[in-house]
Amino acid sequence: MATPNLYHLMNLQTRMERLRGLDSDVLKAAGFDDMLDELQAVAANLATLRDVVSDVAGIDEAIALLLGLLQAAEDKPLHSASLMHLLQPLHGSLHQQTERLGGLI
Repeated sequence: MATPNLYHLMNLQTRMERLRGLDSDVLKAAGFDDMLDELQAVAANLATLRDVVSDVAGIDEAIALLLGLLQAAEDKPLHSASLMHLLQPLHGSLHQQTERLGGLI
């Protein structure tokens, strides 16, 4: 679901798209169609950013759950291999989202 700011941006973009290609010297001189293309790219990046934030929130919840489990089992011996198998997917997911963020910024 789009956040209010993203929804507002997408709504503005849709309304402005109606002006694309109009035979107006003012719009052509201002490079309006090119600006619309740039706006579309920014909106797409923001939508991707929203997805990344959602994925990172899921990773955060998984880490919080893992910490709760570790705290509940603090008097039990830990096997490093088991802990590694729990953490590797979380690390991989977090690394992937960090790469996506780097591509957006």
